[in-house]
Amino acid sequence: MISNFKLYFLLCLSFGPISLLAQNKDPKEVEIRANIDNQSKNSNFAKNPTGFQKEIDLSQTNTRYMNLPDVLNREAGVRVRQYGGLGSYSTLSLRGTNPNQTKIYWNGVPINNSMGGEINLADLPFDNLEKIEIYKSGTPAGFSGSSIGGSINLVSKSKIDKPITRINLMGGSFKTAKATVTHMDKFVGGSYFIQALQETSDQNFSYLNNKGTVLFNSYDDSIDTRRNAQFRKTGFTGNISFEFGKTKVNLLNDYIHRKQGLPGPGNRQTVAVERVFSKLSTAITTETNEFLFQNLTLETKTYGNFSKDDFFDPKSEFSYGTPNAFTKTNQYGFQLTPTFYLLDYNQVIRTSFQTEQEFFTRYEKRYNHETERKEPKKRRDTLSATFQDEIRLFSNRLFLVPQVRWERYTDRFGKDESGVRNQLLDPLSDVFYVKQAFTNPSFGIKIIWIKKENLELGTLANISKDFRIPTFLELFGERGSIVGNTQLRPEQSRNGDFGFYLHTKPYTNWKIQSDVSLFQKRIYDMILFLPNSQFTLRPENVDQALIRGLETSHNVIWNKGIKFNFNYTYQDAKNHSESPALNGKYLPLRSKSQGSVLLSFFKDFGEIGLEYQYIGANFRDRTNEYLGYLPARQFWNLYIQYVPYKNLETGNELILGFEVRNLSDKRVEDLVGYPLPGRSYYFTGSYRF
Repeated sequence: MISNFKLYFLLCLSFGPISLLAQNKDPKEVEIRANIDNQSKNSNFAKNPTGFQKEIDLSQTNTRYMNLPDVLNREAGVRVRQYGGLGSYSTLSLRGTNPNQTKIYWNGVPINNSMGGEINLADLPFDNLEKIEIYKSGTPAGFSGSSIGGSINLVSKSKIDKPITRINLMGGSFKTAKATVTHMDKFVGGSYFIQALQETSDQNFSYLNNKGTVLFNSYDDSIDTRRNAQFRKTGFTGNISFEFGKTKVNLLNDYIHRKQGLPGPGNRQTVAVERVFSKLSTAITTETNEFLFQNLTLETKTYGNFSKDDFFDPKSEFSYGTPNAFTKTNQYGFQLTPTFYLLDYNQVIRTSFQTEQEFFTRYEKRYNHETERKEPKKRRDTLSATFQDEIRLFSNRLFLVPQVRWERYTDRFGKDESGVRNQLLDPLSDVFYVKQAFTNPSFGIKIIWIKKENLELGTLANISKDFRIPTFLELFGERGSIVGNTQLRPEQSRNGDFGFYLHTKPYTNWKIQSDVSLFQKRIYDMILFLPNSQFTLRPENVDQALIRGLETSHNVIWNKGIKFNFNYTYQDAKNHSESPALNGKYLPLRSKSQGSVLLSFFKDFGEIGLEYQYIGANFRDRTNEYLGYLPARQFWNLYIQYVPYKNLETGNELILGFEVRNLSDKRVEDLVGYPLPGRSYYFTGSYRF
């Protein structure tokens, strides 16, 4: 853990200069036009006043060539792992946890699948998003499911203030091109948003191929070209918002279709492996004020997620026997969230009830994609209820927020008719059942020490108990490689964080937002796949972990033309496993230090910015072998945007952009065998009318 002296030094370094600026009290309200977070206007943040949370406004990213990994990897406490360049498989984790311990939502709708648990960021929408919400202190009120690592919520554009049509044309290195057409308009009582997307890239960048001999032989190393990493992506979004009396209704729909090659490790690239993925997400959300009586607000969500995943391996480059596969996942849910505003008693009581069903079907295919075998259908039923009491004291200067979340899971797994083992276990039953239920309590506190028109300084603290339910893969296994274990216990954790935040406008046209926090996660019963035989693995509850760290974030805006963002994370993530070979080792892919800096200068005619990212050294394996050591990495990006035409009355504008990524042309890997691209160039053009 960090020593007291180092902690005091970091706190002084974080808040010392800012506190001096805050002494100038200017009561004049200043409108900041640059891209800054504003938590006070976020209704979801208002439901979780004690949590450490961050809002990323994406209003300016639609004129740059960016994606989810680019945006999220810069934030404090967030780590994105990529299996290659643009469009590659990417996962996300918060505060040193595993990717399957982080919950991801789309407009409050859970989208983690129960098969493997983790989410591929490349399969999620981005260009049609309005903002991204990051919840580091757990799962917020109004969202279903428990989360050891924290939560991410992707918020689509829905409510429109004025008619806008925008056409974006982008392209760059490795035969990359993207086009989006967006139109939003209002009608009597509502508005709508539609967008069409087409994106393509070959990702045939050069990389250092060590031929699998990292230390023993460097003479056979060569510079090769990445093969079979191309992808083609099509997307369509259609959202409608309207008001019916005191009820606001949102109809949200998002469709994504991706066709991509799977290149394999750098020293043994594939030629013909391919994946075709499609996903449709749809939801109807309502919010009714003064429902039945004046102090009650009622929110509902009705949703469905439908995805299909085709895997082609005609030359058996990844697997043997029946190499191809087709999987289908259907998820349905309903959520009811009443909120009671008992302001005369200084309380806001929030409750939430949710039910969900998820169906997973997988077909094993031959090399010609004919069905060889249909695996037993898997189904998960979820019931959850949440109760939160927000207590406000001392003229809303002290917030006490106790919360309890109850969850029950029922898993059904059809009998494998071709497996003799399953026939012998229970010959009279056609379905195996696994039922689990648990309760997650949490408590948060917020103290506002100073609250003035242009200054707010406060303290946040949270403690919680959270779980992660085992996935289908862990419970029921996979034929030929993983033996299921229906006796697995859920992973559980004891989480805590404490810190300060500062929001101030010390001078005219200046705005500063800062926070610093200490966090700790003690995780028990972590699931580890252990050798069960010469060819199979079996999951067991053997791992434990202790993760401690500090994170800080500072955003400074001078409205006359300067924007500065600084994010830094220090963490110490150790394994406390029962296994002697793992106990005391660093958790894989967890850097002790990670940070990012953005400095940009902007005027009405354009913007120029320089970005820096640092990722500290880490190990890529649990045993911390030297062969798995990954040195620290630094990346520099430069972007320029020019506005040759802009009409202030109509809002019409033309924006031209140029961007260079990885300026120093670093040739590194994020995961073993999967290189990241070197220097790359992108051009953008955006016309709004």
